[in-house]
Amino acid sequence: MMEYIYLVTIVGITLWSLVNKLDDHAEMKQKERQLMASNVARMNLRNSDKQFTYDVEPPVGLAKGVEEGA
Repeated sequence: MMEYIYLVTIVGITLWSLVNKLDDHAEMKQKERQLMASNVARMNLRNSDKQFTYDVEPPVGLAKGVEEGA
């Protein structure tokens, strides 16, 4: 009878250890995916062409240093 109690205890500890390991692995993978997504978003912002959001050339009438008679 004691052998069964020992066996159940060993199996229980083994399962508990396995579940903890898998949980830690899943948490690490989620953090890794989140970090990767934030890095991709950061790279996209850095590499994006911001000229699409505003005019590069100032309006002709407001350009500094441009003389009208020249």
